Amino acid sequence: MTTSRNRVPSTPSMDLTSTTIVLATSVFFLLGLAALTRSPTVAFFCAVGLGAAMTTSSKMLGLNSL
Repeated sequence: MTTSRNRVPSTPSMDLTSTTIVLATSVFFLLGLAALTRSPTVAFFCAVGLGAAMTTSSKMLGLNSL
């Protein structure tokens, strides 16, 4: 019989490496797009969308730890 302390948590989480890659990519994208379009609002929302898409796709594909 398995005790509750030996169970793996059911909520998947991202490790620090994946989080750092997503944040660095989003910031780089934000700065580049802001420089090209000269619109920080558009660049911010696009960078947030990129980060959300990267996070969602890595969780869907099971790439929680790179």
